[in-house]
Amino acid sequence: MKPRHDQILDTVLELLRGVAGDWEFDGQLTSDTRLFADLAFESLDLVVLGAAVQEHFGQKFPFAEFFADIGQRAVRDLTVREWVEFIDGHLQDGNARGLSPATIVSEAV
Repeated sequence: MKPRHDQILDTVLELLRGVAGDWEFDGQLTSDTRLFADLAFESLDLVVLGAAVQEHFGQKFPFAEFFADIGQRAVRDLTVREWVEFIDGHLQDGNARGLSPATIVSEAV
């Protein structure tokens, strides 16, 4: 059964809290939090987050196309809301394939 949008948001926020704990970000993580401007993400951080999302949901997502679209914007940033909407739009219902973390990272790079 596919998770609801709010469940996906909760998952993404939980994953971000794990990553943000190592940084000097002391604000509240919300759907409006910007990954680059607010959290000081770098490209590798986005790849790591993508790998964590794929591992959590047990399926691959077309992140390369998503990242390419972001690279074409005038403002190259991404909110948590956009990230969640992308995941929600590509999350498979019940037929996700399990992937090992090593496979996910190697395929994301």
